Amino acid sequence: MAPLKIRELQKEIGYKFKVRKHLIRALTHPTFSEVEKKKKVNPRDCPHQQAYSTLGDAVLKTGLILLLMDKKKETKGDITISKADIENNLKLADVGKRLQLLENDVILHTIKNSKKLEEASEKMYADTVEAIIGAIFIDSKYSMKKTKKSIQKIFSEELDVLEKAT
Repeated sequence: MAPLKIRELQKEIGYKFKVRKHLIRALTHPTFSEVEKKKKVNPRDCPHQQAYSTLGDAVLKTGLILLLMDKKKETKGDITISKADIENNLKLADVGKRLQLLENDVILHTIKNSKKLEEASEKMYADTVEAIIGAIFIDSKYSMKKTKKSIQKIFSEELDVLEKAT
């Protein structure tokens, strides 16, 4: 993975990783991990993003709630509706596209067929965005403050649209 592309991604998400392996794991799709384990020569354990994605999903929900409360969304209904508009998989995929995760070849995967990659890309983008958020949370030693700041940067366009709608 090109160091320049990693630096660019870190700039885009507003967070510089102290432990690079957290970011690498967030960017490692299960297909890549599986191929690495099954290699006949020099197989290696290469943890993939799924656990980070699960954590990132929960942290993203919390971070968005805090950001929405900062924006004076006060009722459960206002928060729930606004949060749902931002955190759905289609929106997460849009964010992944904006970050150019596949275009910049920062997601480690083994899907070579362009049709299969196109079919898998929406989920791959969404899962990777969540995994990055999970990785930030872990790398920052569970700092919700730092993670919230990154969520605000990553989702700035979506949050701006939401603010203009109110």
